[in-house]
Amino acid sequence: MKMLELIALYLAGVSFFFTGVGGISDNLRLMSGQKFRLLLARATHHPVIAGLLGLAMGAMTQSESVVAFILTGMVATGMLSLGRALLVLSCSNIGTAVLVFIAAVDLHLPVLFLIGFSGLVLAFKVWAKWKPGWAGLLSVGLVFFGLDMMKQAFKPLSSTSGGVDVSKFFDYWPDAAFFVGMISRSVVHSSSSVAAIAITVNKGGMLGEFPAMMGIAGLGVGTAVATYLLSSNLRGVARQISVFQSITNVAAGALVAVLLIVEHMTGLPLLLALVHLVSGSMSGRMAYMYFVFNLVLLAVSIAMLRFAPAWLARMSPPTPEEDLSRPMYLQAETLLSPETALDLVALEQLRVIGALEEYLKAARGEAGVKLATLHDAAGTLGTEITLFIETLTRMPIATGLAARAISFQRKQETLRALEENVYQFAETLHSRHDAMKLAGRLVEALDTIVLTAADALKTKEAGDVDMLVQLTDDRGGMMERLRDRMRLDENQAVEDVSAMHYATTLFERNVWLLRQLALWMREDAKTSA
Repeated sequence: MKMLELIALYLAGVSFFFTGVGGISDNLRLMSGQKFRLLLARATHHPVIAGLLGLAMGAMTQSESVVAFILTGMVATGMLSLGRALLVLSCSNIGTAVLVFIAAVDLHLPVLFLIGFSGLVLAFKVWAKWKPGWAGLLSVGLVFFGLDMMKQAFKPLSSTSGGVDVSKFFDYWPDAAFFVGMISRSVVHSSSSVAAIAITVNKGGMLGEFPAMMGIAGLGVGTAVATYLLSSNLRGVARQISVFQSITNVAAGALVAVLLIVEHMTGLPLLLALVHLVSGSMSGRMAYMYFVFNLVLLAVSIAMLRFAPAWLARMSPPTPEEDLSRPMYLQAETLLSPETALDLVALEQLRVIGALEEYLKAARGEAGVKLATLHDAAGTLGTEITLFIETLTRMPIATGLAARAISFQRKQETLRALEENVYQFAETLHSRHDAMKLAGRLVEALDTIVLTAADALKTKEAGDVDMLVQLTDDRGGMMERLRDRMRLDENQAVEDVSAMHYATTLFERNVWLLRQLALWMREDAKTSA
């Protein structure tokens, strides 16, 4: 082949490869919904099962970044402890070695069948229910098709004068391969992808054994560099997982590199001797070295698990938003005592009311957190509460308790609507609280009612509930007077007047929702008596 054709073949292979890797990640994110996360949370109570699940997740995703993404959300919402999440993440690295081993063998014909069959299933919308799964299989086929194209492109290059010069360079400077592996991993963001490409590129024997293995060791430091660059602006749980990933990868990469150098300089039978025992081909030995690297990474991770969660929590404590999104009282064990479960649901719902108070602080310009971020956290907590109540209603419980659980569902629907509306109210006013004269009065009025609702939910006393009912009585006359005053203020900017009209509509809606909450409390008090 001409050089231009080889370059085009290689670029096409790279394109297919990374399109496939991206497709695997995207489709697995679609498949990792709430049911998958709940299943994972229940299955990881035993460390051995947690490790096996991590291995399976690594094999399916071929990306430690995707696994970290899934685990970060689960830790942030309290579905999984940080220590158990770190164990799953550590074991997932072993699973990523599947791609590297497959890259070491010839699968040209099976890959073509996989692409053809899965592509036709998607094109003709057969088994549409499983579309993300079939799309994931097509992406797997594209990954290996791209590797096969790169293999074809590089095979002739090893015998050219340029290929020989590259081989001589790395033979003379084998440590340079370590930095090539490090830089490649920093750019690509997937260790298994870099290792698979390295095995493919080296099919023709362009690199000697020692430089090739040093390149594998460099992946550890490259992972740390990439993780640091991507996580520099992260906080809370996401940063904890990123830091753990960086430290363990640096330690594993440095340890493997030191052992390789010692073996190369002294002739002691260490890692190279080990991979020679299990494989006679250069590609196979590189694949096994990547597996050994991940075993060392797992050993380092397990050694750090005992003290890592506490240290990481001190270094990067959970953000206020993460604290809100994480259920404090609703755990899987809570369902073992259905009689007390609704009392714990009430405590979680009270935390949502606390978020409303933060929204109103933002409307006065006093909030220390971003409104949108806090709103997302409150929405996450609301989803967890809803799922918990739904699970409770499906359990074999007493008729009276089931009726009260259904009543709590109605309360939760009211709270979710209230949270959304108060957020919209605060979002409308927080940038205009100084410019609009009447905004402060609306905020203070709603804040008074929200605080009264919080007190009533805490104490459950009839007097507090009655006070909330009185405060949320028909306020139409007051709202009309406010609108009249806005029309008389000729100096008010048009956009401010428009925002104020919208805010008053939201205010009325919020008062009505708070009244529904007060009436529910009266009804629940009668039912519980």
